[in-house]
Amino acid sequence: MKTSKIFRLVLLYLVWLPANIYAENILSIDAAVQLALQADPMLKGNSQQVQAFDEYSVAADTWSDPKIKLGVLSLPTDSMELDREPMTQVILGYQQSLPRGNTAEHEAGHLKAKADEQRAELELRQRKVRNSVRKAWLSVYLHEQSEKIIKKNRRLFKQQLNVSQSLYASGRNQQQDVLQAELELSLLDDQLQQMNSKIKESRALLFRWIGSQDSGRPLEITEQQLDPLMNFNVAELIDMLDDNPLIDKYEAKESASRAQVDLARQSYSPQWGFDVTYGKRSGQNMDGSDRSDFLSTVINVDLPVFTSQKQDKVLSGKKKQLLASRYEKQDVYLQTVSELKQAFERYQQLKSRVDLYDRQVLQQARQNATAALNGYQSGVITFSTLTRARSAELKSELQRLNLIVEQAIAFAEIRYLVGEI
Repeated sequence: MKTSKIFRLVLLYLVWLPANIYAENILSIDAAVQLALQADPMLKGNSQQVQAFDEYSVAADTWSDPKIKLGVLSLPTDSMELDREPMTQVILGYQQSLPRGNTAEHEAGHLKAKADEQRAELELRQRKVRNSVRKAWLSVYLHEQSEKIIKKNRRLFKQQLNVSQSLYASGRNQQQDVLQAELELSLLDDQLQQMNSKIKESRALLFRWIGSQDSGRPLEITEQQLDPLMNFNVAELIDMLDDNPLIDKYEAKESASRAQVDLARQSYSPQWGFDVTYGKRSGQNMDGSDRSDFLSTVINVDLPVFTSQKQDKVLSGKKKQLLASRYEKQDVYLQTVSELKQAFERYQQLKSRVDLYDRQVLQQARQNATAALNGYQSGVITFSTLTRARSAELKSELQRLNLIVEQAIAFAEIRYLVGEI
């Protein structure tokens, strides 16, 4: 009794183990996306660019380095003595230039805008990776499921061949029916070879994103996941474009251009600087007293006087670049809205077609194929009619699968534009 119980437990474990290993090896579409996001080198590069511009902006909002001077003034060349002549002195000086106007502040603002542009690039790359991986995953899924459908129908055509051979052996039909059935099987074999080639190509595309170790794992997804319920109209989706990184990128470019205009305005401001020098004298005066040391202070200013051919032209050019960036942002927004409307319309149309196939087309195709087989076995219809009915059923199943995947791709495009809804 105890031995029998142990045997049953071992048997259950052996049955459970392969199924559990298979389940853990499944590559879901979300898992593929996460693997690609972790492995993509461009994302790592974009992240470094963001950090670089953040560092630049801090450095820009800082005064330029001061200058220290150390030397000797009025040293007599005949004796090279420091205490002989009263004007000879060892000097130590400090020079500092101040930023022109608010140049440092606006330069930092310009670099912060460039950092924001890189952040938008980073998020845009993330969306591109998600979209590309989803499409690659769906391509593999489409071709593998198509292969399953063709194999299933091949078994039906094989049964059809057996029926035609039986009828031919009993003298109830012609040899042409058998030959046509064999031809249909050969054509299905050709379709299987084509589908196998497409599976390998789509797997290779998936490999580009997630690597060889994971790109060969089996896929699994439910039709509910392929066709999620989207409770948004197109107007609500357009409102979500405020978070689109492509639009954010051009808004950051506009901010950078605006900072450049502010920088150009600072060129009309004078640039101040100062120089403090301490001169140490050696020796004694004629009355025996120590010679006094010297302290010199100089303030210098750079005055922009001839502005018509320099500052005015630069400012005018920067203003034109700012206006151009605004037009560019408007164009990108209109283009993005257009792409969103197209993707939404495509999604709605594909959803309606899938519903039509579920309500009518598939059921009608299967009923027609069953009736044709019964009619052929009864000698009511020809073999060609039966073949057309079987082919129509196969095409209907493949077309429905294609529509479901195309709908999922359209939804992926919507998510690319508006975010992870």
